[in-house]
Amino acid sequence: MTDELRFDGQAAVVTGATKGIGRAIALLLAERGAMVVVNGNARPGGKGPEEDVVAEIRGKGGTAVGVNGSVAEDAACRAMADAAIANFGRLDIIVNNAGTTDTKLRIQDAPSPVIDEQFAIHVKGPQQLFRAAWPHLRDSGHGRVVNLGSASSLGIESMHGWGGSYAIVKSALYGMTRQMAGAGAEHGISANLIMPYAYSTMVETSFGGTDFGNWMERHFDPSMIAVAALYLMHRECPVSGQFFSMGGGRMARVVFASRDGIFDPDLSPETVRERWDEIMGPEEADQMLGDGYFELPSQKRDGLAFSKVLDR
Repeated sequence: MTDELRFDGQAAVVTGATKGIGRAIALLLAERGAMVVVNGNARPGGKGPEEDVVAEIRGKGGTAVGVNGSVAEDAACRAMADAAIANFGRLDIIVNNAGTTDTKLRIQDAPSPVIDEQFAIHVKGPQQLFRAAWPHLRDSGHGRVVNLGSASSLGIESMHGWGGSYAIVKSALYGMTRQMAGAGAEHGISANLIMPYAYSTMVETSFGGTDFGNWMERHFDPSMIAVAALYLMHRECPVSGQFFSMGGGRMARVVFASRDGIFDPDLSPETVRERWDEIMGPEEADQMLGDGYFELPSQKRDGLAFSKVLDR
């Protein structure tokens, strides 16, 4: 039996925390002792369902406050950071979970205003919150950032076709997480990304009622994402700039790998054609990577293992 991971005396901001994965993370952080700023999307009157989550946390003896507002708005992101400082005196953890989905805009029909909306929430939003939280994470000495990516960033086809917005903006989070990790390393701040498999509201919207959606609902409860991701938010977590796939009780590191490939100073298009199998490298029968791929080793900085590059 290992010691329970606790967050006593630490403060966290969780965006999009009114349902699904965000709610599950906020509840588990509070259960483990964290003081939580619960963010909900903008509503008239400045309040929304985040107050229900706050009440649920307080009803269980936890500590939480709510901040209503869209992460697409810089003022809302600053209000979240300010709420942590005003109510808890510190900010140690930010979880960039807020998101919406779109599966109707096909890649052959893009761009459109839809991708601007998706960019504002999924890319601009996490950057704005990171900027607002930066001085407080730095003061913490062990700031933790968890960004919510998506396996769809590697390519996904919905019932409407191959998408031209959500998958694309989610792919930007790989680079963003690496940049956050690099900037934070000398201050003890880590940033990691998770690629969750869960029956969230977005999955329900996109695939509800389909065979795939029904399978997701049976096997991928959002609470399992919170359980898997919690260690990435803890000060003991030793890595930064990394990506993790998780869902249904499984968790695995994801890397961008490079084959040994070929080297020829007199390279020609014909050489590429002739040595194509070497460039592609070996594959197993199920198309999994065989031998011959590698990742450059990590370096240690302030106790965090931070891989300088993920491919050559």
